[in-house]
Amino acid sequence: MLKALPNILTVLRIILAVAGAWALWQSYFWAVDYNIPLWLGDASVATGSLAVFSVSAFVIAAATDWLDGWLARRLSAQSALGALLDPIADKILVDAYLLVYVLILNLSSENGVSAYILAPVLVIVLRDVALTLVRMVSNKPGHEALPVSMSAKLKTLVAFIVTALPLIAIPAGLGQHTWIVEAWIGLLWITAMLSLGTGLSYLRRKPDQQA
Repeated sequence: MLKALPNILTVLRIILAVAGAWALWQSYFWAVDYNIPLWLGDASVATGSLAVFSVSAFVIAAATDWLDGWLARRLSAQSALGALLDPIADKILVDAYLLVYVLILNLSSENGVSAYILAPVLVIVLRDVALTLVRMVSNKPGHEALPVSMSAKLKTLVAFIVTALPLIAIPAGLGQHTWIVEAWIGLLWITAMLSLGTGLSYLRRKPDQQA
């Protein structure tokens, strides 16, 4: 049972990623529409609760990215399934929140979401979808994945920071500062470039090596 714990945490990260991103979108939608189910009571309480859950879900999910790997090594529970699921869970966590950011920005702006934001998000998401499909097709049962490269680890770290920044800045009232928005967009582009770089590196490596 203990040896299954790392994979359980990885699956939990996927569930939290989807649930947290949905909660963020629903929180924003209710905040501007106020059309919430009557049984939920006060709209501000309902939207605030969902927003808190969204932030908490991301923090917990991001923490499991380190914890499941640590447990897998500590329990000698590394597996081909874990090696396949772990990077997929990371991608879902980042991509789900980034797509919700795009939806929110598109509705909140008269001119829609800026191309400076939409373009790098699409690069990140499409790259992740493509590489996930390649990994799933090329994955060989029972074959141990090669270690994650330093560039892939850096990409994941920067992607987590980019995804977490709005969750910190907006509740703290910092979202109106131009330099913070510009810094976030800059980090978003850096993430997109790292994603492309690691993606090309992945294609030059063995199919079972992680990206």
